[in-house]
Amino acid sequence: MPLLTRRGHIEDLSSVMIKAKSQPNWTRSGLEATPHWKITLPDSLLSSVLVLNHWLEARGYTWQSPEAKGMKIKNLDLLANLIRYHLIRTTGVVLLSGFNVAEYGESAGRLLLSQLGYALGTVLDKRGLLYDVCDRGLDHRQDNVLFSSTCTSPGFHTDSTDADLMPGIVALFCLCTAQSGGHNRLVNTLATYQHLLRTQPHVLRRLCQPYIRDKIVVNEVGTRSHQERLRNSFPVFEWGRWYPGLTCRYMRYWIEAGHTKADMPLTDIDQLALDQFEAVINRKDLTYELKLEPGDMLFLNNHLIAHDRTEYVDWEEPERKRHLVRMWVGNDALHNQAPKPDHLQLNHI
Repeated sequence: MPLLTRRGHIEDLSSVMIKAKSQPNWTRSGLEATPHWKITLPDSLLSSVLVLNHWLEARGYTWQSPEAKGMKIKNLDLLANLIRYHLIRTTGVVLLSGFNVAEYGESAGRLLLSQLGYALGTVLDKRGLLYDVCDRGLDHRQDNVLFSSTCTSPGFHTDSTDADLMPGIVALFCLCTAQSGGHNRLVNTLATYQHLLRTQPHVLRRLCQPYIRDKIVVNEVGTRSHQERLRNSFPVFEWGRWYPGLTCRYMRYWIEAGHTKADMPLTDIDQLALDQFEAVINRKDLTYELKLEPGDMLFLNNHLIAHDRTEYVDWEEPERKRHLVRMWVGNDALHNQAPKPDHLQLNHI
């Protein structure tokens, strides 16, 4: 039986695990026992970033000026290649620490993040090169409101519900933390696929078939046609459509909203499959929770790592409110074979 049909739809469920042997596959204890995905920014790279930021500011430029994009930071490609290696081969997640926002400033942090994006691949500008994730006092149940503009937990998800847009890498840069809550949760969707294949293959079969998704269209004018809503439909699990591996695309809320707005309510079988998937991705032995501190940068393989943010209570002072910066990098960053670097900790630069 063939593994795939047209557009990456999976036919042979078991073949995925054979073909995905080289992809990151972890449980919580496995990720906890793997230290290499936590990287400290080398002092030499930090110094180079600060020098470049000072040079740009002295000439009236910013991190997003064309002049900044054309600059090269020595040895930054070594860090980018190490991040890529972990995203493709080991964990699918990288935590980069060592940047002190209070001491070095937000501008230098944004410069570092964007320069890493350029070194990894194509930085996508769907909502700006760097998008500010903060509570704007909005309600996600209203049209065209993103969960990232609220303090509500979106549940486990991957970024982008647009059938034509699939970011390969999601990066988050922490500027300020909430008064309470707002922790990040991670789960490896290849591990969830494996669990469902072993325990509930009928559920997995449904997840490999299309669901309609709602999507955010900023400043949308008029009503979307029924045909256009139906076109924004794709499975939770696909293989090889966007890059050479398994892809999970999921957010429960936008699936339910998509079917409701298309006047095609989810069937009992559809709901059961999503309920069972939710139960698996929220298993304590599969999920990993961490709290980003100011200056931390988190890089995720958006095909394999679903993430969540717990609901949070923010500070009253505007300058202290929870604030993250998000960057999307295209799938070209993940097509590289990513050979194992000679130095996993970058101590040599």
